[in-house]
Amino acid sequence: MKRPDSIEFLMPVFRSLREPRILSIDLETLIESKEDFLNNERIIAISMSYGIDPIRTKVLVADDDTVKSELKILRDMDRFLGELQPNVILGYNHSGYDIPLIQSKLRKLSFSDQLWNFKYYSGTAIVTDMMYVIAEDLEAVGDFKIRKLRDVVSNPRYATLKLRRKKENVIIEGMNVGQAIKHLWLNDRTSFLEYCEGDTEDVLKIFYHIFYNL
Repeated sequence: MKRPDSIEFLMPVFRSLREPRILSIDLETLIESKEDFLNNERIIAISMSYGIDPIRTKVLVADDDTVKSELKILRDMDRFLGELQPNVILGYNHSGYDIPLIQSKLRKLSFSDQLWNFKYYSGTAIVTDMMYVIAEDLEAVGDFKIRKLRDVVSNPRYATLKLRRKKENVIIEGMNVGQAIKHLWLNDRTSFLEYCEGDTEDVLKIFYHIFYNL
């Protein structure tokens, strides 16, 4: 099989952007079992990191486990997309999870209630799934099979980067990750926000490292 060359292809594309508006996005959802995956699970937070120096992060958190609260943070996300007007949208497996989940929510909304900024920018921006880009980057050191972001941020290849590395926040004895996320959301908002911010900021920093050597 021919070695992937997406980094080589994308690098001049990203570097040619006269005004890069790069957004890293991640959803937190209520998933307590494998059966909940992409099965209309509730979105409880949306983290969005953008900018270069400094990186800024906005985390939208649902007040409760209701359709109303979920829709509010989705609309706030949509409004922010309209303000930022991203030309690059990053995520970690967002092509396989975050974007399809949001799209599944949109199918239940009327035409007048659609999230038009999300639809526009997810269709016109350069949508780049860093899970695959990082896998290609790590192939050079033989770790191309890594898929979990927790393993990525602790990989020696990125040891010199000033990453947040907050994945350990959801390692709680007696709980799986989904249960831990729900627990933090309900009981420890500070640790929950750190976890959300860490995911999108770390992905964005690794992106800058790979494509801009920052």
